[in-house]
Amino acid sequence: MSRLDLAQLSLAAVQNIQTADKVRRDPAVVKAAKQFMEDGAQALRTGGALVREVQSSWRRHSPLTKGTGTDE
Repeated sequence: MSRLDLAQLSLAAVQNIQTADKVRRDPAVVKAAKQFMEDGAQALRTGGALVREVQSSWRRHSPLTKGTGTDE
């Protein structure tokens, strides 16, 4: 059975943490993340507008909201 080299494992973990931190702070990554968040917020706003328009159109075209529905 092989033994774990804890020093090597610790060193690898520290290096990975440092690399992840460098990637997180990379200006291109920061810019792309900011753009992603802005795009997501815009998608939520336009999605909400779509839902409201669909609901409004449904009410305008539904025979149930036009009274008896026999006046066509």
